Amino acid sequence: MINVSEVITDPDFAQSFLVHRRTGKWVNGRWQENMTDITLLGVITVADPKTLEQLPEGDRVIGLMCFYATVPIFTTNEQGTSDQIEWRGERYRVKQVFPYGDYGYYKAVAERMAGD
Repeated sequence: MINVSEVITDPDFAQSFLVHRRTGKWVNGRWQENMTDITLLGVITVADPKTLEQLPEGDRVIGLMCFYATVPIFTTNEQGTSDQIEWRGERYRVKQVFPYGDYGYYKAVAERMAGD
């Protein structure tokens, strides 16, 4: 298999972006939540029509960007627990992740969080 991780982190193509990740654990019967910030380097593109076709809500969402990184980016089914990505002063909530780890990268589709 071809590993394209060198392209994902190549300075000619890559930009840095900040991932806000919620983590937590149970302490004495209560959930203790922490926010962790992770700076990643990767390729950022506007979502194309093919990507929109792969999303169930593709015809309704606006402000979609694709973030490519060499480490996993996470999403869940519950609102508010997915990773949030900050790039160029805007925040994006990860909607779907395509795990192409066998090829050296992960693709995250994220929607702009206007007003948050």
